[in-house]
Amino acid sequence: MRAIVWNAGGRLELAERQEPVAGEGDVLVRSAVVGICGSDLHFFRGEFPAFPGSTPGHEIAGRVVSGGGLAPGTAVAIEPTLPCGQCPGCRRGQSPTCSRLRLIGISAPGGMQELVAVPEANVHALPEGVSLDIGSMAEPLAVCVRASNRAEAPMGARVLVLGSGTIGLLAVLLASQTANEVAVTARYPHQAGLAEAMGAGPVFEPGSQALLDWARRNPVDVVIETVGGTADTFAEAINAVRAGGTVVPLGVFTADVMVPARKLVNQEVRVVGSVVYGHAGHQSEFGAAVGMLGRFAPKLALLRTETYPLASANEAFEHAADKGRQAVKVSVAVEA
Repeated sequence: MRAIVWNAGGRLELAERQEPVAGEGDVLVRSAVVGICGSDLHFFRGEFPAFPGSTPGHEIAGRVVSGGGLAPGTAVAIEPTLPCGQCPGCRRGQSPTCSRLRLIGISAPGGMQELVAVPEANVHALPEGVSLDIGSMAEPLAVCVRASNRAEAPMGARVLVLGSGTIGLLAVLLASQTANEVAVTARYPHQAGLAEAMGAGPVFEPGSQALLDWARRNPVDVVIETVGGTADTFAEAINAVRAGGTVVPLGVFTADVMVPARKLVNQEVRVVGSVVYGHAGHQSEFGAAVGMLGRFAPKLALLRTETYPLASANEAFEHAADKGRQAVKVSVAVEA
């Protein structure tokens, strides 16, 4: 089968690979659309080491080939987390903290190959009428479902989202369903327009004094940070939140960053980390995100920038990394 793999130079190349063999309890899925995530770009830029020969792609939608209880041809989204189910984190019901957690597309073969074999529990049928393009958005939406659950924002809260990439825009979309007001920071005009389309009210320049002045006049209950990297947005989040408010750092930081510890302590700011997705009670957060796709499909479609063929994966990653080209969600089409 055709597959995209990392080479020794940290670039992507088209290769031929053996088709995977589905084990007992696995489902064989034919990949169709795979989104490029900000985490993928960290590997592409060389900020994280990419294992040569491995296949990227964890925002996966495709169709069932065989195995499991779904009929062949069923359109599905793949939940890419593979917790061990046995470590203390898993036994506590906190699968994102699994000490042996693997992630399809990072530490297990990803979706940028024609076939993938995954446990049946990780295969979610798409709602009727939801396209595979929209189905590939289930994974980033699930990231935001977990962040929203972790934030525990009360109905009618005021929420600030830092960053207007895919995760930031989806965080705005979810927050707007229950919040009284959602503010956001956006670096580029196209991001600001999309943030407003997702339900944001005030839109601010990142790091601006106008944002802090607004936050002083309008106490912010929850700040969701989605930028990560080496940005100072964690400190910005703590400075912007009200006393006793909640900060959810969601961006992938590539280095340790400084925080305003005095406010954190003296004003009892609550900081709650959030990564990937697990369960809220007995409900799968990824499954909850899949269930939202039909309702949110028109707005999710606004975030989709361009789709490249499998052989043009490098060009797709370059486009995704170039915000000056108005990139939001760039994808790779695995189907010929």
